[in-house]
Amino acid sequence: MKKQMSKKKLIKTIIMCVILLALLAGLITLMVMDMPYGTPDKLGVGNSNFGQRMWIGVQVSVLGMGTVFLMLFLLILCVNILRYIMEGAQKVAKKRAENKIAKQQQISAPEAVLQIEGTTQEEEIVVAITAAVAAYYDAQEPVYKSNLKFRVRSIKEI
Repeated sequence: MKKQMSKKKLIKTIIMCVILLALLAGLITLMVMDMPYGTPDKLGVGNSNFGQRMWIGVQVSVLGMGTVFLMLFLLILCVNILRYIMEGAQKVAKKRAENKIAKQQQISAPEAVLQIEGTTQEEEIVVAITAAVAAYYDAQEPVYKSNLKFRVRSIKEI
């Protein structure tokens, strides 16, 4: 039996694929692009003393770590934004389901089940059975409900 992917998971997967493709396209563009890097010793590191070389090393390290942490922060921000979007969608779906259930509960109790003075016990049983069938009918899905045409013609004791 194949399990179908829910719409929410499908949307998440598509979004992630688009983001990964955009990142890959950007990376490929940077690798192919001609950039004027200058001379290998543009900063003059070869002519520097030990202290100056250490300072350049610290600058490069701070710049590299800063870039990594900035990208991690942006990634966390994107994930949190997506989480809030998905939670909002879940709340909307939950609210729709609650409204649907409340609507079904309002119309599921047939009002024809009132005890009328002077009725016999058999008539009360017929009314109760008819009310049960009507309640079952009202609780069905709309697609299935269209195939449930019924009419109580007679009730026989078994």
